[in-house]
Amino acid sequence: MKLNQRLQFLMDYAIKGGVVSIILAIFLIRTKVAIFAIFPLIIAIGLGSVIYTRKIKSLESNLFVFLDDLKDLLQGGMNIVTAMEVISDHDYGALNEYIKRITAQLKIGVGFDVALVDVFSKIDSPLFNKVANVIAETMKFGGNLIKIFTAVSNYVKLIADMGEERKSKTSSTIFSCYFMFFIFIAIILTIQIVFLPMLTSGDVSSLSGGTGSTGLEAVDFNAYFLYLLIVQAGFAGPIIGKISEGNAIAGIKHSIILLVISIPVYVLVTIFFIK
Repeated sequence: MKLNQRLQFLMDYAIKGGVVSIILAIFLIRTKVAIFAIFPLIIAIGLGSVIYTRKIKSLESNLFVFLDDLKDLLQGGMNIVTAMEVISDHDYGALNEYIKRITAQLKIGVGFDVALVDVFSKIDSPLFNKVANVIAETMKFGGNLIKIFTAVSNYVKLIADMGEERKSKTSSTIFSCYFMFFIFIAIILTIQIVFLPMLTSGDVSSLSGGTGSTGLEAVDFNAYFLYLLIVQAGFAGPIIGKISEGNAIAGIKHSIILLVISIPVYVLVTIFFIK
C-alpha cells in the first residue's frame, strides 16, 4: 500500500528517531527512566510534522503571489508561455521547483491546464488541487485568462485570510485544551501522592477487616497512569489540530508537545515523591 506524502515524510523521520530510541533503550533498560528511551522517536515525529506543515504553508502562502504576478504579466500582453518563463526566474520559495516543472512542460508543447493539473496534483494540499482543477476546467470552455487568474488569486487570498482569522479565533480554545490536559496531570498526581497511600495504608486494611493488605499494593499504578497520560496526549493532539488548522494529522505536533512535557513531569514526580 502506497502511503501519502505526509505519512511517508513522517515515516522517514520516525525510522531515524526509532534507531536512536533503540540505542538509548539498550542503555536505559532496567532503570526507572527507561521510558525516556522513547523520546527520540517522539521528538523525531514531531519535528517531521512541524517541518512538513511549514513546507505546505510556505507553498500555499506563495501561491497567491505566483497567481497575482502571472495575472499582471498577462495583463501586460504576454502569452502564457512567455509569462511562465519570466516567472520561473522569480523567487517563490519552495514553489519555485513546481513552477519550473510547469514551464518545462509548456516549452515542449504541453497545454498550460494539463501541466498545471499534473504538477499541482503532486503537492499534498487541497488548495493546490482545487486551484488547478478550477483553472483547467475554465480554460476548457475558453474563459478569459486574465479574469480566471484574477478570480483565482482573490480566492486564494481569501482562503489565506480566513485561515489567519480562524487561527486567531481558536487560540483561546487551544489554550483551554492545553490547560485541561495539565489539570488532568495534576489530578492523576494528586490521586497517586495523596489518595493511593491512604487506600493502601494499614488503617484502611484494618477497617475493611483485612490483615494488613488491601491487594492494591500489587497493582502497578505508576504504569497504568503513565499509559493513561500517553493515550490522553495522543488523542488530544489531533483534536487540537482539527480545531486550529482543520487537519487532525497536523495535530501530531501538539501530541508531541504534550508528551514531551507530561512524561518527564510524571516520571520525575513518581521517582521523588512516590515510594
